[in-house]
Order: sequence, then C-alpha cells, then structure tokens
Amino acid sequence: MSDIARISAGVAAVIAHSGSAKFTAALFRFLRDWVAVDEACMLVYPDDDRAPIIAHRETTDAGGRPNLDTFISGSFLLDPYYIAAQERRFGFFPLMELAPAGFRNSEYYRTYYRFSGLFDEAGYLVRVGNRGFVNLSLARTSPRRLFEPDDLARLQMLTALVTALIQQHYKLVPDLWVQDGVEFRSRLQAAMADFGRSVLTPRERQIIHSILHGHASKAIASHLDISVETVKLHRKNAYRKLTVRNQSELFHAFIRALQD
Repeated sequence: MSDIARISAGVAAVIAHSGSAKFTAALFRFLRDWVAVDEACMLVYPDDDRAPIIAHRETTDAGGRPNLDTFISGSFLLDPYYIAAQERRFGFFPLMELAPAGFRNSEYYRTYYRFSGLFDEAGYLVRVGNRGFVNLSLARTSPRRLFEPDDLARLQMLTALVTALIQQHYKLVPDLWVQDGVEFRSRLQAAMADFGRSVLTPRERQIIHSILHGHASKAIASHLDISVETVKLHRKNAYRKLTVRNQSELFHAFIRALQD
C-alpha cells in the first residue's frame, strides 16, 4: 500500500470516530502505523482551571506509568510540555527540545520522571479554541529503543493533520470543557509562586524555582548574569532556610507545599 493510501485509510478510520469515546484509540492506531510507540497518553487541560484529565492511555508495558497520579496531583507544573503550553508553544516537540539543559540532572527527572517508566518521549501540544489545550504524549519505555531521527521526522510531518483531527474531535465533545468551578491549577500555581516566600530572599526564590524546573547552576548563572559560585551560595542559604539538604529533599518539600 502506498503512503498516500495508508494515510487516507488511517485518517478515514480516525474521522469515523471523531466525537466518540473511540477517537483517541483510533488516532493512536494511526500514529503507531507510522512509528512504533510503547505508551500513548492523551492529557486534556481545560482552561477552567481543573486538574489535567487523562482522556485516554494505552501501554504495551504491563507496569505502565506507575506514578501518573503524582503527575496529575501537581508534578505536571514542572513538565516541559505543560510549561511550553503556558508559553503558547504548540505543535510537535521531542522532549529534549523543550527540556532545559540540566533536565536529566534535575530532581523532577530523578525523583519523578525516571520512575515514570519512560525513557524517551515526543508529543503534540494542541490548542482547542478558547477551551484549553491537549497534550498527546508518545513514549518509548526501553533505553534500547529511543526515537530515531526518522521517527521524529515522520511524527513532525503529521503535525498539521494530528492538530486538525484533535481540534475537530474536541469540538464535538463540549461536555468535557464545561466549567465545574474547581480552581485547581491556579491554586497550585499560587502555591508554587509562594514556595519559600516567607523565608527566602527574592534572589534565593528565583534560583530555587530555576532548580526545580531543571536548570543547571551554569545556566542559572548565565540567565541571571551572576557567577556560578554566587548561584551555589544562594542555593546553600536557601536549602538551610528551607531545612533541606539536597535537591531530592527540595523536590519533596515542594510537592508537599503544593498538596497542603
């Protein structure tokens, strides 16, 4: 079958389920016909401030993503895809295109992401009118099967099509976007903004927030136009005031603050 015929048949199958509960599974089947994926997850972020909604998730791994509940309850605030969407960046992105240079050394990565069962990730960020946005996450769960450049190129070429299919689907399921009055994300964002406010100086808070987002000391120093040694001194003082000894304890203190 030619590529055009494969796309035509695949898109027809997806469109046939637009607006129904079978849509996301059909979309995942279409994408898997082009690129092997171990786990696919559709996360919906309504603009009405609710927690992220897991619209659909499929995995070939029996264990799956063991700490997705932790992600939904607050860790998503540090997710490079969520941050990109807040910056109004939409389209297709490999994880490492969005992640800061120090991401794999960040405590978000060490404490949460590396225990998620994912070794590589790529995804689509799709704005749905004025209702919110969708993150379609595609992942590999084996360190020996990372996405190859050809895989990413295929997924990139499908961006316009995937975006249109998702936008059309969610226009047909308006109930998902009905505001229920639960102020969740703004409350978490406020808790994040207030983290350490009572004990830290503005510069210390700036550095602690950068650390939580996965930025390395050198990158923080460059962004703030200060020396790496000054960054380390502020970090040391902030840790002492927050009564934490390392990044791991800092991350857990941050998560506890979000949940209080």
